[in-house]
Amino acid sequence: MKKLISTLILFLLAGVACYAQVAITADNAAPDPSAMLEVISTTKGLLAPQMTFAERSAIVSPATGLLVICTNCSTNGTGVVSIYLGGKWQNLTDTCDVPVAPAEGVHVQSNTQIIWNWSTVLIATGYKWHTFDAFFAGINRGTATTITETGLTQGTNYTRYVWAYNACGPSEPVILHGQALTCGSAFTRTHPAGTVAPVTKTVTYGTVTNIPGETTKCWITRNLGATQPPNTVSDNTEAAAGWYWLFNRMQGYQHDGTTRTPNTTWITPIPADSDWESANDPCSLLLGSAWRLPTSTEWTNVDAAGNWTNWNGPFNSGLQMHAAGYLDYSNGSLTNRGSDGIYWSSTQYSTGNGWYLYFGSGTSGMNNDSKAYGFSVRCLRD
Repeated sequence: MKKLISTLILFLLAGVACYAQVAITADNAAPDPSAMLEVISTTKGLLAPQMTFAERSAIVSPATGLLVICTNCSTNGTGVVSIYLGGKWQNLTDTCDVPVAPAEGVHVQSNTQIIWNWSTVLIATGYKWHTFDAFFAGINRGTATTITETGLTQGTNYTRYVWAYNACGPSEPVILHGQALTCGSAFTRTHPAGTVAPVTKTVTYGTVTNIPGETTKCWITRNLGATQPPNTVSDNTEAAAGWYWLFNRMQGYQHDGTTRTPNTTWITPIPADSDWESANDPCSLLLGSAWRLPTSTEWTNVDAAGNWTNWNGPFNSGLQMHAAGYLDYSNGSLTNRGSDGIYWSSTQYSTGNGWYLYFGSGTSGMNNDSKAYGFSVRCLRD
């Protein structure tokens, strides 16, 4: 062993003396071009000298860049990496890195249970899950990134919390959103009048999946705020039309054909440089956090896969969409109910315009226009 170490030292000294690059490795790998010396391994580390604070302080004239492991140099007496820079010893870190929060996964939701899922996280050694925001009371899932919760109430929305953790502590929680509902079942919501619903109304929403273009998504089968499905593609009743929204605004508007509610001053223009924010999403606010507006990509996919060329395509699909009309961008007046079907996406086109799905008696496709228009809303969940 002594002979091997002596040979290695001589080899390194010879390499340095002639300015050759050196790699210490189990195979014949070359060092990185930027390195004079590289130690290559996937199973072992490079161990720096270890010493106490007193021993480190006793080093005479330490060179700039000298690096050691000081075993008791942190404020709480634990070990840290120390490097001599700027005429003094400096600790590279005296903190312990906790994991970042996991990302919410795709949950499997049925009438009485939800299988909750979340992502793996680097440097996490485990995860905790709970029904409220309390890490230390949480259920330890070890390295599992899923948990099945049973005995739930059909149609009810649920919020849960997950933390990643390691020896240094827990991450911030990721908030999980789900609804105990098998897609294809109906659920009932009472919408109280206020900052989202324009009037108080109780609505039973049907749901449907396997819509061409977005087969994995679950959709409601009537417009948000509609108390009945349309009888025809040109149905011009308020009951079938439901409510209307401006882009990225939570307040909905009802129009009975004569009066708009609320009959407040119309907001125009809306020069906001953002997509529809989740805090303003009427689907989440009225149906529960598992629901959201479709993106422009999702509407594009449905329109293309359904081969929609006019309003018959949307109406005869599982979504049964119709020409609910719109509220004009200039003053909020009801326009073309029974002639035009216009449904917002959550995606903006520009600072002043948003993307929407449009269809009429002779056309169907994506377009963009002023965010100050009041258009219909359909909701989906993942």
